[in-house]
Amino acid sequence: MSGDEEQPRPCQACDGYGVTEHEEHTVELDKDGNQIPVVRRWTGSCNTCHGSGLG
Repeated sequence: MSGDEEQPRPCQACDGYGVTEHEEHTVELDKDGNQIPVVRRWTGSCNTCHGSGLG
C-alpha cells in the first residue's frame, strides 16, 4: 500500500456518532376537537449517513 488512499471521513451531520436528534411537528385534535400543536423529539439514526458515522 502506498499510503495515498484517502481515509473515510466522519459524517458532518452527526460528527461520526451515527445518531442525531430528530424533531417532528404535527397538529392533532384534543378530546373537544380543537387543534393543538404537538412536538415529538427522539434520538435515532442519522439521516445523512444512515447510522454508519461516515460521510
